[in-house]
Amino acid sequence: MTAWVERSGRPHTRPLVLIPGLSMSWHAFRWFLDRHPLDRPILVIDPPGCGRSARLPHRMDADAQAQHVAAWLDHLERGPVDVVGHSLGAITAARLAAQRADLVTSIILVSPSPDDRWPRMRNHVGALVKGVPAEAPRVFAQAAFDYLRSNPRVLAGFNTEAGRPASDVMNDVHTRVLVVRGSADRVSSRRWCDELAAAANGDVVTVPDGAHGLPQQMPGDLVAIIAAFTARRGHL
Repeated sequence: MTAWVERSGRPHTRPLVLIPGLSMSWHAFRWFLDRHPLDRPILVIDPPGCGRSARLPHRMDADAQAQHVAAWLDHLERGPVDVVGHSLGAITAARLAAQRADLVTSIILVSPSPDDRWPRMRNHVGALVKGVPAEAPRVFAQAAFDYLRSNPRVLAGFNTEAGRPASDVMNDVHTRVLVVRGSADRVSSRRWCDELAAAANGDVVTVPDGAHGLPQQMPGDLVAIIAAFTARRGHL
C-alpha cells in the first residue's frame, strides 16, 4: 500500500511532488503546504516504510524507492512533474530523474543526505546532534512522531546510501537541478551540495540561518525558492 496526500490546484498545471526524508511521512511538509499558494496540484508521498505506506518487500535503497515512486506516478497517470526531495528523499528524487526522465521536469534537492563524508550511521547521528541548536523545535516533535511509526528496514536503506559519491547519485540525471541547503546545516555540507549540483550542471541556493529541517523550519523561504526555480521554464 502506498499512501499520499494530494492538494488540488489550478487545472492543467504541472504537479509538484514532494518526497520526505528518512523515516518521515507527509507531515514533514505540512507547514510547506500551509504556505504554498493554490496555483498547482501538490502530491506528498509517504515513502515506503514510512507513515501509512508499507515497506518494499526486498531492497529499500534510493534506487528501489525511486522505482516505487515511478510506478506510483504511472498508476496515477501523473507526469511530467517537478519533484522536491528532502534529505534522503532528495537522493530518491535524483535517482527517479535518472531512471525516468519522461516523468520528471526538474528536481529540487533540499538538504540532501547522506553526505558522502559520513560513511557510517553514527556519523550522521553525530552531525544531527551538533545541528540541534539551529533547528526549529517543531522539527523534533514531528520527527519523533514519524520515527516511532516507521519500519526499521528504512534505516537499512539509508545505510546502503552512506558513502555514495555525488557522481553516482547524479549519474544519468539530465533534467534541471537545484540544490537547496541551509547555512547552519551540519548534516549536508556545502561541499557535498556543490558536488551534487556540479555533477548535473545544476545550481545551489543557500538559505541563511537554515538548518537541516528546512521544510519544517523555513517553509515560506522554501516555497519562494521552488516557485522561482520552477517558473523559469515558463508557465506551470
